[in-house]
Amino acid sequence: MHTPKTIHMKISHFTRLAGLLLVAGFFISCGSSKVNIDQLVADNNYDQALAEIDKRLSEEPGQPDLYITRAEITAEMAQDVEPELRKDHYNQVIADFESSAEMGANDNQLATIDSLKQQYWKTEHNSGLRIFEADNESNVYQTAKSHFENALIIRPNAVSSYQNLAVAEFNLGNIDAAINSLEMAIDSSNDPSAELYETLGYLYLEKGDPETAADYYEMANTDMSEDINLAYGLVNAYISNSNHEAAVSLLENLVEEYPDNANLRNVYGTQLYEITSEIMADLKEAYEDTDASLAEQIKVEAVGMGEEAETQLIEAFKRDTSNTEYLESLAVFYNNLAANYMSVAKVASEDDKSELRSRADRLIEFATDFYGRLSEMDPNNSTYNEKLTTLNKLKNN
Repeated sequence: MHTPKTIHMKISHFTRLAGLLLVAGFFISCGSSKVNIDQLVADNNYDQALAEIDKRLSEEPGQPDLYITRAEITAEMAQDVEPELRKDHYNQVIADFESSAEMGANDNQLATIDSLKQQYWKTEHNSGLRIFEADNESNVYQTAKSHFENALIIRPNAVSSYQNLAVAEFNLGNIDAAINSLEMAIDSSNDPSAELYETLGYLYLEKGDPETAADYYEMANTDMSEDINLAYGLVNAYISNSNHEAAVSLLENLVEEYPDNANLRNVYGTQLYEITSEIMADLKEAYEDTDASLAEQIKVEAVGMGEEAETQLIEAFKRDTSNTEYLESLAVFYNNLAANYMSVAKVASEDDKSELRSRADRLIEFATDFYGRLSEMDPNNSTYNEKLTTLNKLKNN
C-alpha cells in the first residue's frame, strides 16, 4: 500500500518542477524578444527603432516617454537631409511632443520637451545666422530661409527667427513674403520693437506703398530726433506719398536738432519748394478768378515760402560745396521757380505782371549761373547744356 503512494508523490513532484520550468522558460522567452530601442538608436538603426516604437504605441498609446523618444529620433534623422527637406521631420517632432503632453507627460517629461524644443530651434536658427555671416549669394539666402522656416516650426513665436527669415526673403527678391514674416513677428510679440515697425515701413516703401510705409514708421512711436534712420525713412515715405506738408513739419524739427546736417537741409529745401509750387498754382487760380485780394495774400505767401526754400538749399551747399547734388538742387530750384513765376505772370493782373516777371528774370540769372557751374564740372552732360541753352533764350526774350 505504501509503495504506490511513494511513486505517486515523486511523479507529482517532478510534474510541479516541470511546470515551474515551463513558466520560467516562458518569461525568459518573452524577455529576450523585447527589442532594445536605445541600442537601435545607438547603432543608428533609426527606421527599426521607429518601427518598434510605433508597434508599442499601437498596443498601448498612453506612453508619453515613447513619444518623446520618437521625436528625438526624428530630429536626429532631420540632420541627415538638406535643410529644405526637414519640414516634415520637424512637424512630426512637434506632433509627438504634443501627443506626449496629451498622454499625461509628467513635469520632468514636460521639462525635457521644452529643453529639446529650445535645442532644436537653436540648431536651425543659428545655422541660418552662420550662413548669413559666411556669404551673401542668392543660393545661400535660400538655404538660410529654409533654416529659419524650420526654426519656426519648432518655435512658432520666435520673433528673431521671423526677422531673419524676412531678411532672407527680401534678399531673394520676395518683398511680400518678407512683409508677411515681419507682420507675423509683430503678432508674436507682446511688445513689438521700434525696429520691427521701422523695417516694415522700409519694406512697404520699397514695395511702392508709401502710405502704409508712413503708418508703420509712425507706429514705431520713437522720438525722431533721436533716431535719424527712422526719421529718414518716414520723410521718404511722406515724400513718396506727396505729403509735402508732413515731410516739411518733420524736417523742420530735424534741421533744428541737426543744424549741420547738409543732407537734411537739402531735402528740407526741396520739400519747401514743392509747397511753394503748390502755392504758385493757387496764385495762378486766384488771378484767373480775378480775385485781387486773395491773389495778393497768396503772392506774399509764395514769396516767403520760396525764400525759405532757397535759404535751406543754400545752407546745405555751404556745408558741403564739393557735393554736386546740392549744387544741382539749387539749379533746379531756380529754374523751376522761374518757370512758375513766368506761368503765373501770363494770367496776372496788369499791376502785378511786371513784379512777377522781374522775379522770374532774377531766378533765371541764378539758374543760369548754377547750371553753368555744373556744366564746367561735367562738360559732356547733355542735360546741363540743354538747360543752359533754354535759359539763355529766356534771358534774351
